[in-house]
Amino acid sequence: MKPPSDGGAAIFVLPTTTVDQVGPVAGWLSTAGWAAAGARELGEAWIVTPDGVRTIDDVRRRAATPTPPAEGGGRGARRLLPSTVKTLVKDGRELLRARRFRVDPRGPWRATGREVAFVWQRHELFHTAGIDLAQHLRAPSVLFVPALVVWQAEQWGVPRPGWGRWLERHGERPALQRASLVACGTEVIAEHAMRLGADEQRVIVTPTGVDLSLFATRHDGAAVRASLGIGPGLVIGWAGSFRPFHALDQLVRAAATVPGATLLMVGDGPERARLEEAAASLGVKAVFTGMVAHDDLPRLLAAMDLAVVLGRVGEPFHYSPLKLAEYLAAGLPVVAPAVPQLTDRLVPDRDAVFFPLGDVDGLTVALRRLATDPALLAGLAARAREIAVDWSWDVQVRRVLAALHPDRPRDERYRPRR
Repeated sequence: MKPPSDGGAAIFVLPTTTVDQVGPVAGWLSTAGWAAAGARELGEAWIVTPDGVRTIDDVRRRAATPTPPAEGGGRGARRLLPSTVKTLVKDGRELLRARRFRVDPRGPWRATGREVAFVWQRHELFHTAGIDLAQHLRAPSVLFVPALVVWQAEQWGVPRPGWGRWLERHGERPALQRASLVACGTEVIAEHAMRLGADEQRVIVTPTGVDLSLFATRHDGAAVRASLGIGPGLVIGWAGSFRPFHALDQLVRAAATVPGATLLMVGDGPERARLEEAAASLGVKAVFTGMVAHDDLPRLLAAMDLAVVLGRVGEPFHYSPLKLAEYLAAGLPVVAPAVPQLTDRLVPDRDAVFFPLGDVDGLTVALRRLATDPALLAGLAARAREIAVDWSWDVQVRRVLAALHPDRPRDERYRPRR
Protein backbone atom coordinates (compact mmCIF):
# COMPACT_ATOMS: atom_id res chain seq x y z
CA MET A 1 0.00 0.00 0.00
CA LYS A 2 1.44 3.35 -1.00
CA PRO A 3 0.95 6.50 1.08
CA PRO A 4 -1.54 8.93 -0.44
CA SER A 5 -0.25 11.62 -2.75
CA ASP A 6 -0.85 15.31 -2.14
CA GLY A 7 -4.51 16.14 -2.29
CA GLY A 8 -5.66 13.16 -0.24
CA ALA A 9 -8.54 12.98 2.20
CA ALA A 10 -9.86 11.18 5.25
CA ILE A 11 -13.37 10.29 6.35
CA PHE A 12 -14.30 10.34 10.04
CA VAL A 13 -17.34 8.29 11.05
CA LEU A 14 -18.91 9.30 14.36
CA PRO A 15 -21.65 6.92 15.54
CA THR A 16 -22.34 8.71 18.85
CA THR A 17 -25.07 11.30 19.35
CA THR A 18 -25.44 14.29 21.66
CA VAL A 19 -28.93 13.25 22.75
CA ASP A 20 -29.52 12.99 26.51
CA GLN A 21 -26.04 14.37 27.26
CA VAL A 22 -25.33 17.32 29.53
CA GLY A 23 -22.00 19.10 29.41
CA PRO A 24 -19.47 19.30 26.58
CA VAL A 25 -19.56 16.05 24.58
CA ALA A 26 -15.92 14.97 24.50
CA GLY A 27 -16.44 12.38 21.76
CA TRP A 28 -17.69 15.00 19.34
CA LEU A 29 -14.97 17.49 20.27
CA SER A 30 -12.20 14.93 19.83
CA THR A 31 -13.61 13.79 16.48
CA ALA A 32 -13.64 17.40 15.28
CA GLY A 33 -10.01 17.67 16.37
CA TRP A 34 -9.05 14.51 14.49
CA ALA A 35 -10.86 15.70 11.35
CA ALA A 36 -9.32 19.18 11.44
CA ALA A 37 -5.87 17.60 11.68
CA GLY A 38 -6.74 15.18 8.88
CA ALA A 39 -7.67 18.11 6.67
CA ARG A 40 -4.39 19.87 7.45
CA GLU A 41 -2.27 16.77 6.88
CA LEU A 42 -4.03 15.43 3.78
CA GLY A 43 -6.04 18.22 2.20
CA GLU A 44 -9.67 17.46 3.04
CA ALA A 45 -11.76 15.65 5.63
CA TRP A 46 -15.42 14.82 6.22
CA ILE A 47 -17.28 13.89 9.39
CA VAL A 48 -20.22 11.51 8.97
CA THR A 49 -22.81 11.11 11.74
CA PRO A 50 -26.11 9.22 11.80
CA ASP A 51 -27.70 12.54 10.79
CA GLY A 52 -25.48 12.94 7.72
CA VAL A 53 -22.24 14.65 6.73
CA ARG A 54 -21.33 17.56 9.01
CA THR A 55 -18.65 20.23 8.93
CA ILE A 56 -15.96 20.38 11.58
CA ASP A 57 -17.30 23.67 12.94
CA ASP A 58 -20.82 22.24 13.13
CA VAL A 59 -19.61 19.23 15.11
CA ARG A 60 -17.83 21.55 17.56
CA ARG A 61 -20.98 23.64 17.96
CA ARG A 62 -23.14 20.58 18.53
CA ALA A 63 -20.66 19.27 21.11
CA ALA A 64 -21.24 22.40 23.19
CA THR A 65 -25.03 22.31 22.75
CA PRO A 66 -26.14 18.74 23.50
CA THR A 67 -29.72 17.77 22.72
CA PRO A 68 -31.77 17.81 25.94
CA PRO A 69 -33.64 14.67 26.95
CA ALA A 70 -37.03 14.36 25.30
CA GLU A 71 -40.01 14.81 27.57
CA GLY A 72 -42.37 11.88 27.98
CA GLY A 73 -41.74 8.81 25.88
CA GLY A 74 -41.69 6.61 28.95
CA ARG A 75 -38.74 8.36 30.60
CA GLY A 76 -40.54 8.47 33.94
CA ALA A 77 -41.24 4.75 33.80
CA ARG A 78 -37.64 3.97 32.86
CA ARG A 79 -36.42 5.74 36.00
CA LEU A 80 -38.21 3.07 38.04
CA LEU A 81 -36.41 0.20 36.33
CA PRO A 82 -33.42 -1.50 38.02
CA SER A 83 -30.07 -0.24 36.71
CA THR A 84 -29.20 -3.57 35.07
CA VAL A 85 -32.48 -3.55 33.15
CA LYS A 86 -31.88 0.03 32.00
CA THR A 87 -28.40 -0.96 30.82
CA LEU A 88 -29.82 -3.93 28.91
CA VAL A 89 -32.42 -1.70 27.25
CA LYS A 90 -29.73 0.82 26.33
CA ASP A 91 -27.59 -1.92 24.78
CA GLY A 92 -30.57 -3.09 22.74
CA ARG A 93 -31.19 0.42 21.46
CA GLU A 94 -27.53 0.67 20.47
CA LEU A 95 -27.78 -2.56 18.49
CA LEU A 96 -30.75 -1.14 16.56
CA ARG A 97 -28.94 2.16 15.97
CA ALA A 98 -25.88 0.33 14.65
CA ARG A 99 -27.96 -1.71 12.23
CA ARG A 100 -29.60 1.44 10.87
CA PHE A 101 -26.38 3.45 10.53
CA ARG A 102 -24.79 2.89 7.17
CA VAL A 103 -22.72 5.33 5.13
CA ASP A 104 -23.37 5.63 1.40
CA PRO A 105 -20.04 5.12 -0.43
CA ARG A 106 -21.25 7.68 -2.98
CA GLY A 107 -20.67 10.53 -0.54
CA PRO A 108 -19.09 13.93 -1.23
CA TRP A 109 -15.62 12.38 -1.25
CA ARG A 110 -16.45 10.63 -4.52
CA ALA A 111 -16.98 13.87 -6.46
CA THR A 112 -13.63 15.37 -5.42
CA GLY A 113 -11.52 12.63 -6.97
CA ARG A 114 -9.26 12.70 -3.91
CA GLU A 115 -7.64 9.50 -2.73
CA VAL A 116 -9.06 8.44 0.63
CA ALA A 117 -6.06 7.78 2.85
CA PHE A 118 -8.18 6.13 5.55
CA VAL A 119 -11.67 5.87 7.00
CA TRP A 120 -11.66 6.50 10.74
CA GLN A 121 -14.43 5.36 13.08
CA ARG A 122 -14.97 6.00 16.77
CA HIS A 123 -15.52 2.73 18.64
CA GLU A 124 -19.03 2.08 19.93
CA LEU A 125 -21.00 -1.08 20.63
CA PHE A 126 -21.97 -2.97 17.43
CA HIS A 127 -21.00 -0.13 15.08
CA THR A 128 -19.03 -1.00 11.93
CA ALA A 129 -20.31 1.65 9.49
CA GLY A 130 -16.85 3.18 9.09
CA ILE A 131 -15.16 -0.17 8.57
CA ASP A 132 -17.82 -1.17 6.04
CA LEU A 133 -17.34 2.13 4.19
CA ALA A 134 -13.58 1.61 4.06
CA GLN A 135 -14.13 -1.83 2.56
CA HIS A 136 -16.41 -0.36 -0.14
CA LEU A 137 -13.85 2.34 -0.94
CA ARG A 138 -10.92 -0.10 -0.77
CA ALA A 139 -9.25 2.19 1.77
CA PRO A 140 -7.64 1.33 5.13
CA SER A 141 -9.92 1.49 8.15
CA VAL A 142 -8.89 3.01 11.49
CA LEU A 143 -10.86 2.17 14.63
CA PHE A 144 -10.30 4.81 17.31
CA VAL A 145 -10.83 3.29 20.76
CA PRO A 146 -10.92 5.83 23.59
CA ALA A 147 -12.20 3.02 25.83
CA LEU A 148 -13.62 -0.49 25.65
CA VAL A 149 -17.32 -0.02 26.37
CA VAL A 150 -18.09 -3.04 28.55
CA TRP A 151 -14.83 -2.95 30.48
CA GLN A 152 -15.06 0.79 31.17
CA ALA A 153 -18.63 0.48 32.41
CA GLU A 154 -17.55 -2.25 34.83
CA GLN A 155 -14.84 0.03 36.22
CA TRP A 156 -17.48 2.68 36.85
CA GLY A 157 -19.80 0.29 38.64
CA VAL A 158 -22.15 -0.57 35.75
CA PRO A 159 -22.14 -4.38 35.52
CA ARG A 160 -23.77 -6.45 32.79
CA PRO A 161 -24.42 -9.74 34.62
CA GLY A 162 -25.10 -12.56 32.20
CA TRP A 163 -24.50 -10.69 28.98
CA GLY A 164 -21.32 -8.62 29.42
CA ARG A 165 -18.94 -11.22 27.98
CA TRP A 166 -21.37 -11.93 25.13
CA LEU A 167 -21.49 -8.20 24.40
CA GLU A 168 -17.71 -8.00 24.24
CA ARG A 169 -17.57 -10.92 21.80
CA HIS A 170 -20.38 -9.75 19.53
CA GLY A 171 -20.55 -6.00 20.12
CA GLU A 172 -16.86 -5.04 20.36
CA ARG A 173 -14.58 -7.79 19.05
CA PRO A 174 -15.77 -7.78 15.39
CA ALA A 175 -14.72 -4.18 14.81
CA LEU A 176 -11.43 -4.69 16.67
CA GLN A 177 -10.58 -7.66 14.48
CA ARG A 178 -11.71 -6.18 11.16
CA ALA A 179 -10.04 -2.76 11.33
CA SER A 180 -6.80 -2.23 9.43
CA LEU A 181 -5.51 -0.29 12.44
CA VAL A 182 -6.74 0.02 16.03
CA ALA A 183 -5.78 3.39 17.54
CA CYS A 184 -6.17 3.37 21.33
CA GLY A 185 -6.27 6.35 23.64
CA THR A 186 -3.89 4.88 26.22
CA GLU A 187 -1.66 1.90 26.92
CA VAL A 188 -4.32 0.43 29.23
CA ILE A 189 -6.93 0.53 26.48
CA ALA A 190 -4.46 -1.00 24.01
CA GLU A 191 -3.93 -3.95 26.35
CA HIS A 192 -7.66 -4.56 26.64
CA ALA A 193 -8.16 -4.20 22.89
CA MET A 194 -5.62 -6.96 22.36
CA ARG A 195 -7.33 -9.04 25.05
CA LEU A 196 -10.50 -8.84 22.98
CA GLY A 197 -8.76 -9.99 19.83
CA ALA A 198 -7.09 -7.00 18.20
CA ASP A 199 -3.85 -8.04 16.48
CA GLU A 200 -0.89 -6.57 18.37
CA GLN A 201 0.78 -5.60 15.08
CA ARG A 202 -2.24 -3.48 14.18
CA VAL A 203 -2.53 -1.63 17.50
CA ILE A 204 -1.03 1.79 18.17
CA VAL A 205 -1.52 4.38 20.91
CA THR A 206 -2.87 7.79 19.93
CA PRO A 207 -3.39 9.87 23.08
CA THR A 208 -6.00 12.61 23.10
CA GLY A 209 -4.68 15.71 21.36
CA VAL A 210 -5.51 19.35 20.86
CA ASP A 211 -6.13 21.63 17.91
CA LEU A 212 -3.35 24.17 18.32
CA SER A 213 -4.96 26.55 15.82
CA LEU A 214 -7.69 27.26 18.38
CA PHE A 215 -5.02 28.58 20.76
CA ALA A 216 -3.10 30.73 18.28
CA THR A 217 -4.55 33.95 19.74
CA ARG A 218 -3.29 34.95 23.18
CA HIS A 219 -6.04 36.43 25.33
CA ASP A 220 -5.69 39.05 28.06
CA GLY A 221 -6.26 36.99 31.18
CA ALA A 222 -6.73 40.04 33.41
CA ALA A 223 -9.47 41.38 31.15
CA VAL A 224 -11.24 38.02 31.13
CA ARG A 225 -11.08 37.86 34.93
CA ALA A 226 -12.55 41.31 35.19
CA SER A 227 -15.42 40.34 32.88
CA LEU A 228 -16.15 37.36 35.16
CA GLY A 229 -15.98 39.43 38.34
CA ILE A 230 -12.87 37.65 39.60
CA GLY A 231 -10.64 39.72 41.85
CA PRO A 232 -6.98 39.31 42.83
CA GLY A 233 -5.56 36.02 44.02
CA LEU A 234 -4.77 32.63 42.56
CA VAL A 235 -7.31 31.37 40.00
CA ILE A 236 -7.55 27.57 40.00
CA GLY A 237 -9.31 26.25 36.92
CA TRP A 238 -11.06 23.20 35.59
CA ALA A 239 -12.99 22.59 32.34
CA GLY A 240 -15.19 19.73 31.20
CA SER A 241 -18.41 17.89 31.96
CA PHE A 242 -19.49 17.79 35.60
CA ARG A 243 -19.76 14.04 36.13
CA PRO A 244 -19.05 11.84 39.16
CA PHE A 245 -15.91 10.18 37.75
CA HIS A 246 -14.19 13.58 37.56
CA ALA A 247 -14.22 13.72 41.39
CA LEU A 248 -14.65 17.50 41.49
CA ASP A 249 -15.53 17.47 45.17
CA GLN A 250 -11.80 16.88 45.78
CA LEU A 251 -10.99 20.17 44.06
CA VAL A 252 -13.57 22.14 46.01
CA ARG A 253 -12.27 20.79 49.33
CA ALA A 254 -8.63 21.46 48.42
CA ALA A 255 -9.34 24.98 47.12
CA ALA A 256 -10.94 25.84 50.46
CA THR A 257 -7.49 25.61 52.07
CA VAL A 258 -5.73 27.99 49.64
CA PRO A 259 -6.00 31.55 50.97
CA GLY A 260 -7.53 34.03 48.53
CA ALA A 261 -8.00 31.46 45.76
CA THR A 262 -10.89 31.48 43.30
CA LEU A 263 -12.20 28.43 41.47
CA LEU A 264 -13.08 28.95 37.81
CA MET A 265 -15.20 26.01 36.67
CA VAL A 266 -16.02 25.86 32.96
CA GLY A 267 -18.71 23.54 31.60
CA ASP A 268 -21.87 21.84 32.78
CA GLY A 269 -23.23 18.48 33.82
CA PRO A 270 -25.29 16.61 36.39
CA GLU A 271 -22.87 17.34 39.27
CA ARG A 272 -22.78 21.11 38.80
CA ALA A 273 -25.56 22.11 41.22
CA ARG A 274 -24.17 19.92 44.00
CA LEU A 275 -20.69 21.37 43.54
CA GLU A 276 -21.98 24.93 43.61
CA GLU A 277 -23.63 24.16 46.94
CA ALA A 278 -20.45 22.53 48.27
CA ALA A 279 -18.33 25.54 47.29
CA ALA A 280 -20.75 27.92 48.97
CA SER A 281 -20.89 25.84 52.17
CA LEU A 282 -17.08 25.76 52.41
CA GLY A 283 -16.73 29.47 51.69
CA VAL A 284 -14.84 28.90 48.43
CA LYS A 285 -14.94 31.78 45.97
CA ALA A 286 -16.08 30.13 42.76
CA VAL A 287 -17.31 31.09 39.31
CA PHE A 288 -19.29 28.51 37.34
CA THR A 289 -19.56 29.62 33.73
CA GLY A 290 -21.96 26.97 32.50
CA MET A 291 -21.73 25.62 28.97
CA VAL A 292 -19.57 27.64 26.58
CA ALA A 293 -18.80 27.35 22.88
CA HIS A 294 -15.62 25.37 22.32
CA ASP A 295 -14.13 28.29 20.39
CA ASP A 296 -14.53 30.40 23.55
CA LEU A 297 -12.66 27.94 25.77
CA PRO A 298 -9.15 29.41 25.10
CA ARG A 299 -10.36 32.81 26.33
CA LEU A 300 -11.63 31.36 29.60
CA LEU A 301 -8.52 29.26 30.12
CA ALA A 302 -6.48 32.46 29.84
CA ALA A 303 -8.14 33.67 33.04
CA MET A 304 -6.67 30.75 35.04
CA ASP A 305 -3.30 30.65 36.81
CA LEU A 306 -3.26 26.84 36.77
CA ALA A 307 -5.60 24.01 35.86
CA VAL A 308 -6.36 20.64 37.44
CA VAL A 309 -7.00 17.07 36.31
CA LEU A 310 -8.68 14.71 38.78
CA GLY A 311 -9.72 11.08 39.25
CA ARG A 312 -11.35 8.83 41.82
CA VAL A 313 -9.65 6.30 44.07
CA GLY A 314 -10.55 2.72 43.26
CA GLU A 315 -11.17 3.42 39.58
CA PRO A 316 -8.41 2.93 37.01
CA PHE A 317 -7.35 6.15 35.33
CA HIS A 318 -7.49 4.58 31.90
CA TYR A 319 -8.42 7.45 29.62
CA SER A 320 -6.47 10.28 27.96
CA PRO A 321 -8.02 13.58 29.13
CA LEU A 322 -8.95 16.08 26.42
CA LYS A 323 -8.79 18.86 29.00
CA LEU A 324 -5.13 18.14 29.77
CA ALA A 325 -4.07 18.70 26.16
CA GLU A 326 -6.11 21.92 26.06
CA TYR A 327 -4.57 23.17 29.32
CA LEU A 328 -1.09 22.70 27.88
CA ALA A 329 -1.97 24.45 24.63
CA ALA A 330 -3.25 27.39 26.67
CA GLY A 331 0.09 27.59 28.46
CA LEU A 332 -1.31 26.60 31.83
CA PRO A 333 0.60 24.94 34.66
CA VAL A 334 -1.05 21.58 35.32
CA VAL A 335 -1.76 19.76 38.58
CA ALA A 336 -2.63 16.12 37.93
CA PRO A 337 -2.79 12.69 39.59
CA ALA A 338 0.39 10.61 39.42
CA VAL A 339 -0.88 7.84 37.13
CA PRO A 340 1.17 6.11 34.40
CA GLN A 341 -0.93 7.56 31.58
CA LEU A 342 0.33 11.01 32.62
CA THR A 343 3.69 10.43 34.30
CA ASP A 344 4.90 8.49 31.24
CA ARG A 345 4.40 11.63 29.16
CA LEU A 346 5.06 14.47 31.60
CA VAL A 347 8.12 14.98 33.80
CA PRO A 348 7.24 15.82 37.44
CA ASP A 349 7.94 19.45 38.42
CA ARG A 350 9.13 20.23 34.89
CA ASP A 351 5.97 19.56 32.88
CA ALA A 352 3.39 19.24 35.66
CA VAL A 353 2.97 18.94 39.42
CA PHE A 354 1.64 15.54 40.49
CA PHE A 355 -0.22 14.28 43.55
CA PRO A 356 -1.47 10.79 44.55
CA LEU A 357 -4.71 9.87 42.80
CA GLY A 358 -7.71 10.78 44.93
CA ASP A 359 -5.59 12.26 47.74
CA VAL A 360 -7.19 15.57 48.77
CA ASP A 361 -4.31 16.36 51.14
CA GLY A 362 -1.83 15.76 48.31
CA LEU A 363 -3.84 17.99 45.98
CA THR A 364 -3.93 20.65 48.69
CA VAL A 365 -0.13 20.53 49.05
CA ALA A 366 0.29 20.86 45.28
CA LEU A 367 -2.04 23.85 45.03
CA ARG A 368 -0.52 25.66 47.99
CA ARG A 369 2.96 24.98 46.65
CA LEU A 370 2.16 26.66 43.35
CA ALA A 371 0.36 29.50 45.13
CA THR A 372 3.58 30.36 46.97
CA ASP A 373 6.17 29.62 44.26
CA PRO A 374 5.77 32.06 41.34
CA ALA A 375 8.99 30.84 39.72
CA LEU A 376 7.70 27.27 39.53
CA LEU A 377 4.36 28.54 38.23
CA ALA A 378 6.04 30.57 35.48
CA GLY A 379 8.37 27.73 34.53
CA LEU A 380 5.50 25.28 34.14
CA ALA A 381 3.57 27.79 32.03
CA ALA A 382 6.49 28.32 29.67
CA ARG A 383 7.11 24.59 29.36
CA ALA A 384 3.43 23.87 28.69
CA ARG A 385 3.44 25.86 25.46
CA GLU A 386 6.58 24.05 24.31
CA ILE A 387 5.31 20.51 24.88
CA ALA A 388 1.78 21.20 23.60
CA VAL A 389 3.07 20.72 20.06
CA ASP A 390 3.65 17.02 20.79
CA TRP A 391 0.07 16.75 22.08
CA SER A 392 -1.56 17.99 18.88
CA TRP A 393 -4.10 16.04 16.84
CA ASP A 394 -1.77 16.50 13.88
CA VAL A 395 0.80 14.27 15.59
CA GLN A 396 -1.84 11.59 16.08
CA VAL A 397 -2.85 11.70 12.40
CA ARG A 398 0.82 11.35 11.43
CA ARG A 399 1.10 8.31 13.71
CA VAL A 400 -1.86 6.74 11.95
CA LEU A 401 -0.38 7.42 8.52
CA ALA A 402 3.00 6.09 9.61
CA ALA A 403 1.45 2.88 10.95
CA LEU A 404 -0.61 2.37 7.80
CA HIS A 405 2.43 3.01 5.61
CA PRO A 406 5.51 1.35 7.15
CA ASP A 407 7.87 3.05 4.69
CA ARG A 408 7.32 6.30 6.60
CA PRO A 409 9.84 7.20 9.36
CA ARG A 410 9.69 4.65 12.16
CA ASP A 411 9.99 7.26 14.92
CA GLU A 412 6.47 8.45 14.07
CA ARG A 413 5.06 5.13 15.23
CA TYR A 414 3.98 4.70 18.86
CA ARG A 415 3.16 1.11 19.73
CA PRO A 416 1.91 -0.12 23.11
CA ARG A 417 4.40 -1.74 25.44
CA ARG A 418 4.18 -5.48 26.08
